[in-house]
Amino acid sequence: MIPSIHPRVKIGIVIVGAFLISGILMRYTTGETEISAPSIQIGNIARDLSQSVAHSGSSLLASIESFKLPRFTNISPQTPGENPTPQEQTPQEWTTAPTAQPGLPTSTPTQQLPTITVPTRPPGIPTIRPTSPMVPTTQPNPTAAPKPTKPPKPTATPAPPPITTDVRPGTSIEEIMHEVSKRSCVPYALLMATRTEESGAWMNNMSASVTKYYNTYGWWTTAGKGEICYALAYYTQSGKIPPDSTTALQEGTSCTNGVQPDAYDQKIMGLMQMSEDEQNVTRKYTQTTLPKSIDRRVLFDNALIYAIATKNRAGSSPMPSCDDWPEETVKLVAEKHFGACAYSGGNYCTEVWNLYKSFK
Repeated sequence: MIPSIHPRVKIGIVIVGAFLISGILMRYTTGETEISAPSIQIGNIARDLSQSVAHSGSSLLASIESFKLPRFTNISPQTPGENPTPQEQTPQEWTTAPTAQPGLPTSTPTQQLPTITVPTRPPGIPTIRPTSPMVPTTQPNPTAAPKPTKPPKPTATPAPPPITTDVRPGTSIEEIMHEVSKRSCVPYALLMATRTEESGAWMNNMSASVTKYYNTYGWWTTAGKGEICYALAYYTQSGKIPPDSTTALQEGTSCTNGVQPDAYDQKIMGLMQMSEDEQNVTRKYTQTTLPKSIDRRVLFDNALIYAIATKNRAGSSPMPSCDDWPEETVKLVAEKHFGACAYSGGNYCTEVWNLYKSFK
């Protein structure tokens, strides 16, 4: 049974035994001066010492066996990641544990730290702890602000191709004016206003076939006098029919009495009442659209001659767009076309301006 005693207890037994032996020896040593010990006494001393040591050791061992050390649990904070130091077993754990009674714990409960349950994140929330953003090793250079650029110029609308056939574009007066406007950059409203002021509205209701007839180059060579007079294909001042209208001349030399029979005949004809000089002066500009031929007796040709001449007459006056001109520009070109604003029956410039607004 002694070998199963803890080493520390063994050391204690040895020390206590040594202490007792030294005390006994000291008792017998002090008595040597008074008693002359014979040889028989030495044997008795040894026997008494042996019995005393045995009796003392048995008493000490019985006391030790009956003594139970309390069990302590070493509670100390542990740093995360460190392994706890294993606890030494107490003497109670060296012996065979008694049989547990029913309903009682088989071992003495030890003091334990409370268990803490860390709540988990609700579903849908990432369980990975977000990391701090990486700090760039070098400071990026700021991007230079772009220099303002000039706004792009609008793409110019390509010019319509030249007209090389005798039949001109447009199957009505309105279509003809739109075709001329997009080729000359003169407002459609101004073309319609001038056409109405000069030749009236009686040609507005022509059918497509009649419009096409008067909008074809050379139609006057085979036309009768009535057709010549209807399409204003005669000289307005004198009323005479041009000499190349051979069929019409067989019926007569004039359409009506001239409005200015004694004045110099400028050979004014057509839808916009354009003179021979205006046709000739604008020819270098109209040739881009009509490279083969031009004649003011053709509906389209007459309007084109007027548009080119009007653009030249506007000069530096405001012309914001091809679709709209201000009042001052409209009245300026109207005066130059007619020769004056006021006449005996009214004001030509004001009348054109009012018509211009009605066609916008």
